[in-house]
Amino acid sequence: QRRRFKTIVAHPHSNVVSDDSNIALVQLDVPVEYPVAVRPVCLPNSTEMLPSSSLCTVSGWALTEEAERLQQTQVPILENEICERNYFFSHPGGITARMLCAGFASVGGQDP
Repeated sequence: QRRRFKTIVAHPHSNVVSDDSNIALVQLDVPVEYPVAVRPVCLPNSTEMLPSSSLCTVSGWALTEEAERLQQTQVPILENEICERNYFFSHPGGITARMLCAGFASVGGQDP
């Protein structure tokens, strides 16, 4: 299914320097149809603790040759201390309580 954006609403406290609250809601121009292969995203309850190493699905358009297509991959959740050690230079403000750290700390490929 191909859809266009109607509206994009960024989090009111989004910070492009630190990536804190880096999330947005996207309203599509036409509603999505839900055949068997298409399902809405399931989000955890805000109080639910996600254990380290649990796999989660991440998606986005990223900076790739196929940026017109939504990309997805599965990555493990990492402890914030691991993120602090491995991503200090790209997040000098630190990993905040509002961030979820996931990825492969020892190899490249999927984004954290």
